[in-house]
Amino acid sequence: MPDWVVHLGFAYIMARLIKLRDLKLFFLGSILPDIGRVALYFTDLAHLNPISSSSYVAVFHTPFMAALVASVISSFSKNFKKCWVLIFLGAIFHLALDLTQYRIGNGVLLFYPISFKQFYLNLFWSGDNVSLLLRALSIGILVICLLEKRPVGSPLSWKAPNLKIAFPLILIVLVISVSTTSLMMKHNVDYLDFFAHPQKWEGKKIELYKAKVISTNPVIIRDMGVMLELVSSERFREGDRICIEGIYKEGKIFPSFIHRYRGPSKSVVSLVGLLFFVLVWTDFPQRMRKLRRRD
Repeated sequence: MPDWVVHLGFAYIMARLIKLRDLKLFFLGSILPDIGRVALYFTDLAHLNPISSSSYVAVFHTPFMAALVASVISSFSKNFKKCWVLIFLGAIFHLALDLTQYRIGNGVLLFYPISFKQFYLNLFWSGDNVSLLLRALSIGILVICLLEKRPVGSPLSWKAPNLKIAFPLILIVLVISVSTTSLMMKHNVDYLDFFAHPQKWEGKKIELYKAKVISTNPVIIRDMGVMLELVSSERFREGDRICIEGIYKEGKIFPSFIHRYRGPSKSVVSLVGLLFFVLVWTDFPQRMRKLRRRD
């Protein structure tokens, strides 16, 4: 999946193409589907089961849950409709970008909760020359965004939420997330069923999209807290991030395809994207210019 730098950079381009004036909420929507992924970092710190945690939060990376979460956020706004439309449009654009990449063991749940089929367009790999070029381009675009003389959005008007609306929406979001975890396992979304019950996948093809090499002799990889031996003649270094397609046998993976991710990890680059988002959201560059004029 693209990192937040790419998501925000291309959200800025899209906003200008469709002549959106209020970019802040559109930007918020453009990173919103990844809130579940962010939550996984905290579950790691709390040493919670990553398989169970993923089965709860993966549903947030869907149009359906994006619409519900946008509704929760919009219940804090004085203009519910405008807030919801901008956030939801940003979220849909995020998911559209995610569809473009090659997928092994992963994809976008476009029709959740009706269907658990994951979709992808397979246009380019994360970490290949195209994605690195898009990342560099996005950084340039975000710098241009920060250099704009006027704020890229009107001041946000917030209010105390109507609890008769906000509380039921929050409850619906939580109930749906919890109630579909077994279905996520059943349909092997993100290969969660494999990680939870590897014995069921003996002799079958499996796909891992975010494995990390933790040992090289023998080659041991870790994904979702599960450690597996990779039987391959390729040379690896500890810390390599790879995605794999292969056959699982007796705790070992015999790969038929391996892709190595290049460059900084998505998490690290996304922190840079988060910094850009905060600067835009707070109108920081414009505030600094005003202070300089006063001086």
